[in-house]
Amino acid sequence: MQQVQQAPNDSFAGLSDFALPLMLVAVAGFLVRSLFTKAKVSVQSDAGATFEDVPDTVPGNSEAKQELALLVDFLKNPTPFLELGATVPRRLLLYGPGDKLQMAKAIAGESRVPFLEVISNDSPVHEIFADAQEKAKAPCVLFIALDRRREDEDVGGQLQTAEDADETSELLMSQERLNEVLQATHDFQGSGLIFVVASGRQDVVEKVSRSVDLAVKVGHEEQILVARRLLKANRLEKAVEALHFACRGVTGRSYNRNVSVEMLKSVATDEMKTELMNAQDLLKQHWEKYHDLCIDLPWNGIADRSLRVRQSVACDSCSWCGEDGPGGVVWAAGLALATYVSQNGPPGSSSSESGTSAPWKGVKVLELGSGTGVVGIAAAAAGADVLMTDRSRLVPLAETNITLNQDQIKIGSAVCAAFEWAEVEKPPREVSKQTWDVVLGADLVYTSADVPLFTDTLAFLVGPMGAASGATVIYAHCSRSEALDLDLQAALKVHGFTWRELPNNALPPQAAGEASPWSPSIAGDNVIFWELQGSSERAGRQL
Repeated sequence: MQQVQQAPNDSFAGLSDFALPLMLVAVAGFLVRSLFTKAKVSVQSDAGATFEDVPDTVPGNSEAKQELALLVDFLKNPTPFLELGATVPRRLLLYGPGDKLQMAKAIAGESRVPFLEVISNDSPVHEIFADAQEKAKAPCVLFIALDRRREDEDVGGQLQTAEDADETSELLMSQERLNEVLQATHDFQGSGLIFVVASGRQDVVEKVSRSVDLAVKVGHEEQILVARRLLKANRLEKAVEALHFACRGVTGRSYNRNVSVEMLKSVATDEMKTELMNAQDLLKQHWEKYHDLCIDLPWNGIADRSLRVRQSVACDSCSWCGEDGPGGVVWAAGLALATYVSQNGPPGSSSSESGTSAPWKGVKVLELGSGTGVVGIAAAAAGADVLMTDRSRLVPLAETNITLNQDQIKIGSAVCAAFEWAEVEKPPREVSKQTWDVVLGADLVYTSADVPLFTDTLAFLVGPMGAASGATVIYAHCSRSEALDLDLQAALKVHGFTWRELPNNALPPQAAGEASPWSPSIAGDNVIFWELQGSSERAGRQL
């Protein structure tokens, strides 16, 4: 039986064993590229997409549509604008918690121009934009989403705060890719494309807003709903702030934590006021449990005085979140010096004066490196007029503690000012306008590297040209190492200081509250008190 042999396919005639696979790979690559290219930009019809589809019942939508009306007028009829030489925004940022995609579609629909949405973030940016320009052939809106809400995050359809959006959304592109997009929107300005970029993340909005012509917020938060969600997340201080906004009937960002419930406008319902008072109570309990140190100072000759000192420690529930560093908490030397002040009069006073209710009355005190302010507040409670100084970021904490202890400051006074030691030759007016009797400081050098700045500052302040010329210095030094002690003493000698060690026989304070994360205990066993005099005292100085 004769076998019938099938004739070869002419289409593959002459192809080598290597050429065929190469051709198949090329064809597959072409097909994939064709499919991918078609997926770059989605062109949607403008039919039925108008501002009427953007509900005014959502807070903030009505205001956003009013802001976008001029852009719509230009897209509808650009000639009058161009004849007037107007520059119409072509790069628009939509931000906020509202539906930004819906708003972008409405812009296109109201303007009767095509709407295009970038749905691929992998192709070269210029290639995507060129493809959009080719498809449009006319002015059109090109929408670019920079982030999206994660699918695993459910917020119940509610609008979000900027902080919520940062936590529940993910970026759709890298920072490098975002920079390319922003540059390309500039390169294609004459193309007829109206770029609408959208983000709900505050960090992205801050970056992008510098590169666009117009930024419009879409939607704003219903403050009462935001507050309830924040309370559920234990973000107490933000919740109290949102409840204040809700009770005042505003959506702005002006907030005064000292406004009481009774001072709120009548827009607040009884339920909202109750929620605010409950939230304030929770915040107060949080501060008392995690931030406040209650100190009973043994007062010489009179009843003990109790101070409440708020500390800035790691925390997600309020603004005292530990970003102030070591100066935001109470250290052993600060407690020891506060106790010394409470049991002893100022330099030069008699022992009988120390037993009075205000042994420091009339004494002008400048405190350096106040931190939480425990030393300065103790001096003010003893009758002194105190200026507490530290870096600017620590001033709000000291001011808060002055307010917390105002009932203990009956004769003296305490105020705060920012004072950078590097600018000691040009101190702030609060420092330079006054004549100071005593300079107080506690634990202001931690390593030998800190010694020069501290001693230079001290020498200039109490020197003949300084703001505290001739004042007596009482410094509580924490002896961390013998080398540090020797370095500090040597530097003081170079500047002409003389000193004597004061007896550390003060009763230890009784303190209750969270221990400072910066020191293992509140014991003052390693604290040394020095009374220092500069080389150029004012003659006959009496306190």
